[in-house]
Amino acid sequence: MIKKQIRPVALVMTATIAPPHGAPELARSDPRLRLTDYCDALRFYLNLPDHTLHKLLFIDNSNSDLSTLEAIASEVHHRKKVEFIKFQGNDHPPEFGKGYGEFKLIDYGMAHSTIISAEDYVWKVTGRLRLLNLQQLIETAPVDYNIYCDLRHLLLIGDKLGGNDWMDLRVFSWSNLGYDLYLRNRYELLKPEVTGSPEQYFYKVMRAEDKSAGIVPRFRIQPNIAGFGGRLNVDYQSNSYRLKNGLRQVARQIAPWIWL
Repeated sequence: MIKKQIRPVALVMTATIAPPHGAPELARSDPRLRLTDYCDALRFYLNLPDHTLHKLLFIDNSNSDLSTLEAIASEVHHRKKVEFIKFQGNDHPPEFGKGYGEFKLIDYGMAHSTIISAEDYVWKVTGRLRLLNLQQLIETAPVDYNIYCDLRHLLLIGDKLGGNDWMDLRVFSWSNLGYDLYLRNRYELLKPEVTGSPEQYFYKVMRAEDKSAGIVPRFRIQPNIAGFGGRLNVDYQSNSYRLKNGLRQVARQIAPWIWL
């Protein structure tokens, strides 16, 4: 049996603890509530096995106090390399949108991190959310890729189960080359009046490449997310979301060509 290649895996948690005044389409905006979300998520990821997740980088773009989170990293027993970065990254107009701010944040964090290396596979998660099966997603990922993501494309159903012609930006993964080719310095293009939604923009970017580009457009298992969406404050473990996730998992197993 050929053993799967092991490369270091780093998790990037993106964060805006204190959203700027006037941030559009943001129901979950209370900084105290958001900090609680980040604390819960950090505890969860720190408790994942060290042999699966080697590094954790937490990046906040509201220049907020991170001492509570740093204390959690010291209290939880683990052997991961952990780094916290904060800066004031919300000096752009709020109407530029969440995607602009988040990818600007990612660029800043990747440029200033002292623990992320060129050999790492990096997984990005929206920092308030807990990806309950992240360990399984990492362990079932392809041996090698530039971008590992989850795209949706439905000809008949359209948007009835969520965004269509859509890349799920809550969680995806990249190699160093994939980041340089497809993610770095893209945030300037994510203004809604220029490209529409960032999810649809990156869907087009990924679909424009052929298989030799190292883009794997579908996760092998359905992500199981816990937490609350920022835009509508919806519970991702509610009955309706659990039903949709169940349908999507079945589709991956019996009809993987359907990108539900």
